[in-house]
Amino acid sequence: MDRRLRRAPDAEWVLMYRLGLSRKRIAELVRAEPAAVGYHLVIARRQDPGLEAEHRAAAGAVPVAHPSPADLARMDEVITWVLAEGRLPEDRAGDRDERAMARWLSERRREAAQGTLDPA
Repeated sequence: MDRRLRRAPDAEWVLMYRLGLSRKRIAELVRAEPAAVGYHLVIARRQDPGLEAEHRAAAGAVPVAHPSPADLARMDEVITWVLAEGRLPEDRAGDRDERAMARWLSERRREAAQGTLDPA
């Protein structure tokens, strides 16, 4: 592994990511830990909001829309509910709100399986 300290974000790693290479592939090529590469890429994405779209376009992935305020609110609601109940919402529950959360969660799982789920 390259033990040299690098100023984040490393320009070479960002360029490789911009060209469509995955974090894991970059780490293999530069002989660094994937977590270190990920750290640099997080900083780069904060500095350049268009970086993720360029990466997806270069990698051939379909760009996804950012989560809506309603989706973010629902996500917070699901997290709060899971922390309070100690389990995931069920789609066959008697409570209408629980069923709605379960459907929303199911839709996010489908998006994740298709590779269209927004990382945010």
